[in-house]
Amino acid sequence: METKNGSIVGLLSGVFWGLDSVLLGVVLSSVIFMSLGDNGSLYSTFIHDSASFVLLFVLIAVRGKIKDFTKVLFSKSGAIIACAALLGGPIGMGSYIISIKYLGSSMAAGISAVYPIFGLILGYLLFKEKLSKQGIVGVILAVSAIVMMSISGIGVIDNLGVGLLAAIGCVVGWGSEAVIVGVALKEDVSAEIALGIRQMVSGLTYGLIIVPFLGYEGVMQIFGNGNLVMLLIGAGVVGTISYLCYYKAIGMIGAGRAMGLNISYPAWAFLFQLILTRDFDALHFILVLVIILGSILTSDNPEELLPFLKYFTKKEIDEV
Repeated sequence: METKNGSIVGLLSGVFWGLDSVLLGVVLSSVIFMSLGDNGSLYSTFIHDSASFVLLFVLIAVRGKIKDFTKVLFSKSGAIIACAALLGGPIGMGSYIISIKYLGSSMAAGISAVYPIFGLILGYLLFKEKLSKQGIVGVILAVSAIVMMSISGIGVIDNLGVGLLAAIGCVVGWGSEAVIVGVALKEDVSAEIALGIRQMVSGLTYGLIIVPFLGYEGVMQIFGNGNLVMLLIGAGVVGTISYLCYYKAIGMIGAGRAMGLNISYPAWAFLFQLILTRDFDALHFILVLVIILGSILTSDNPEELLPFLKYFTKKEIDEV
């Protein structure tokens, strides 16, 4: 039952992250953020993660877990989560938003969805987690689709190289975060406390280091538009729900399987964007599905997510 519930929670993390991606895409395409140039992406990450932390802190306070939060914050698990936060927040999330700016929400979501592959490789190198034959097939499928997606965008997307580089940074950041935070969640740290520390570290990193370097004038300019701020905070709330589901899934079914479910978000992002813009690209949609399929194949039990795969997958092997 826990495995089934964990799978549902993991899938929901993908649904909400897909919606979050589309909302961020709308924000970044606004006149104000366009006028801020590349800095706009960093400002939006600061507001997004800070709003998420405020929501989480209220949740932690309402549940009477502030003492637990403080205890974990200054423990070994807290240090591990803080490390994961730097990789997943300033590096991963920052890179993701930049990639949305240059590639669009659907393409950025599709390329960044390959992060479980990096997580799989990192988990093997650090913790000797076994690789599987279907995992190798998944790597080949996902990478091939990403290459085709990139080629299809050449000549259409300005600054494609910057967008792809940012997407790669997102892959490295998120893949590392999932593997590292999985260690902390094994120490009976609740998902909301772990995520609260994650968003706090991310928000402080932006607020005390990155934004002062860029200048707070940009933040004040953004807050001058109430509707835009509400949309960005709304994205932060949706992102919080997604991350809570994601962290809970990691604790319930492990990082590998949680990542395999979470990367369904490109399909949801495509669907939400289709509803909002009525813009459909058949080739892009097919490539997104291939990336999702490839990433799912890298999970521990892909046949649980797609039952028909049980006819093609094999048991784990020790080395590749």
